[in-house]
Amino acid sequence: MRQIICAKVNPRLLTKADRLFTGTVEGRIIELLQNARRAGASEVKIVNKDKLITVQDNGSGIEDFQKLLDLGGSGWDEKFERGEDPAGVGLFSLAPRETTIISKNKKIVISKDGWAGKPVNLTESKEFVSGTKFIFEDEKPWDIDLVEKHAVFCGMKIIVDGKLCHSMPFCRGQAECYEMPGCKIEVTKDISKYHVGWTATWYYGRVLVNFHGQVVQMNYWPGQNHSGLTILVDIANDTDIRLMLPARTRLVENKAFEKLKQAVELEYYKYYQQQKTHHLPYSEFLRARELGIELPEAEPQFYTGLVFDEYEQAVEVVKPEGFGLKDCYLCFNDECKDNRAETNAHLLGALGRFKHKPFVPVTINKSHMGYSWTKLPKVTKVIVKTGEELLRQNIFAGEIACFDKLLITVHTSDGNEYSSDVCMAVIRAPKRNKYQWYDEVVCVTKEARDNLSLDNIWYHLGGFDVEGDSYDTQEYAFEKELNEFWNELVGPYESLRQEICSLVNSRHDLYGKWRRISLTGEGVLEIVFKGGKTEIAKPPK
Repeated sequence: MRQIICAKVNPRLLTKADRLFTGTVEGRIIELLQNARRAGASEVKIVNKDKLITVQDNGSGIEDFQKLLDLGGSGWDEKFERGEDPAGVGLFSLAPRETTIISKNKKIVISKDGWAGKPVNLTESKEFVSGTKFIFEDEKPWDIDLVEKHAVFCGMKIIVDGKLCHSMPFCRGQAECYEMPGCKIEVTKDISKYHVGWTATWYYGRVLVNFHGQVVQMNYWPGQNHSGLTILVDIANDTDIRLMLPARTRLVENKAFEKLKQAVELEYYKYYQQQKTHHLPYSEFLRARELGIELPEAEPQFYTGLVFDEYEQAVEVVKPEGFGLKDCYLCFNDECKDNRAETNAHLLGALGRFKHKPFVPVTINKSHMGYSWTKLPKVTKVIVKTGEELLRQNIFAGEIACFDKLLITVHTSDGNEYSSDVCMAVIRAPKRNKYQWYDEVVCVTKEARDNLSLDNIWYHLGGFDVEGDSYDTQEYAFEKELNEFWNELVGPYESLRQEICSLVNSRHDLYGKWRRISLTGEGVLEIVFKGGKTEIAKPPK
């Protein structure tokens, strides 16, 4: 049996009119300003008085009040229907508030039941309003601080309690016009505080779209580089771009949206073409070329050294003044087939001493690989040779060993070899048992105690644990363990000797006055002073 069905709007939808919008004060401000603009208004006055808000525009006014309460029937002419796709639900943003509407010599008062379908009386108004006036109560006043954000780009003169809202174009004169999909686009780093007000607090680059005063963020960015850029899109009167209903906070991803993405991408690369220099990834350099936009190569971007951390604990590699990038070396673990290669190549560059040309390793972000300046010789092999082992201990989060000598040698793709004695390196440690989780040993020489900072060694033994105790507490604990290690190299009782000296010298009656102090197994203390006097202290009976 053939059956024909069709879509319809259930009258029960009217009972839910107060939930069709975001329910925010800002949402109501946007809707009333948009309605005023569509009515041809050039000015809107907003007055807060006696807990009531009055919004009056100088637009064309209302010819048919019935269309105000026609959910889904916009009542706008063909121009607005084609260009803006009005949904006919804007006035319902005021539901369920009791609202008085006056236009020309007519007046209606819509109660809560009136929004849900109860008949509303249309009466004569003693006051003549050439445009349209709305009077209602809201949860807070529509003050200038609240309204100005939505008024600044709407193209109308907005006055709040006698104060004029700031008004300015969304895009500047150099913005590029696109008839399809109907917009202007500007890419800039220089935006006003009013533009910033539409960005997130963690702002790092956004596409902002101004739909005649209502600004939304476009869920699209044409490349990887944000770096303070903002892309501004100002919608034209005749456009195929649409806002998602009913809240109008996102763009509909239709064919016009795809056209807009293409236009945004073009302007993004044209911006860098005009800047003459850039730091774009190599893939974006090639993409610009695909679009017919020729860019210069990116400015060289590199970091001296191969090991970095946010707490600056790693020992620093310093590139000599006047030393060119072409004389530096790249290092990649997958090519050296050793995950300690970068660490030891870094330590050679930082701690090594060379008679002729220094060894300077550099890091270049892989996204830039492909530019001519990235074609550097590479580290192909890293060898660490250790001398006689003097002491090995578990310390903090790893294992440390002292040798009488450490030598790091690096082989490079251009046939060179760089070799030097160093005071620290990292080698692989065979696991002694199944409970050992680390597989590296931090190697040092005695010279490391004087030539390296505490942090330099701590970094390679696990460094600061952000989930543990405070930095100061962890640093104190590590320093204590490391000093024990150094003292053990001197002798088995070096730490005890230092503790006794520290204790004795902390007493003002002994500081600088004693020559010899001895302690017997029975607890008898003998102090010989520099003047020859002797004092003996015996344990109490």
